[in-house]
Amino acid sequence: MHEKCDYLAADSRIIRYLHHSLTIGGRPFLTLARELGITEDELLEVIRSLIADGFIRRYGAVVRHGKVGYSSNVLVAWNIPKERIDEFEKIISDVNEVSHCYERVRHPEWNYNIYTMIHGHSKDECLGVVERISNAVKIEAFTLLFTKREFKKRKLDLENL
Repeated sequence: MHEKCDYLAADSRIIRYLHHSLTIGGRPFLTLARELGITEDELLEVIRSLIADGFIRRYGAVVRHGKVGYSSNVLVAWNIPKERIDEFEKIISDVNEVSHCYERVRHPEWNYNIYTMIHGHSKDECLGVVERISNAVKIEAFTLLFTKREFKKRKLDLENL
């Protein structure tokens, strides 16, 4: 078992490697384990232990939306009352088309506090998702900001932050 502030140096190396892209296939951790010089079972045991000890809370994939056919996306700025934010969070967590959801500070000139990024195969599909969310939360106070052009998108270099 790992202590919160006293984990093995090998575990930190595994954590750094988990930030790299995995190979696509039936056993993506096998390739990673080979790169680390350990067995797949050893790697998975360390990962499970890191999850159980709270070092890893979540592990997910970042999909390059354009490469899998999602050609449209919209940032939706929502005006969600403070007392309904938890309710909104529960509803939005089940919407697969939402890749990001953030709460931000309101400003007098811009009365929105929750932001969701929605991806779809078309503008109409994105609008359908917005309508579905709006109906589920019974909120019509939002504004749509469709992407016109992407200037920069890259994975964070966590080792050099």
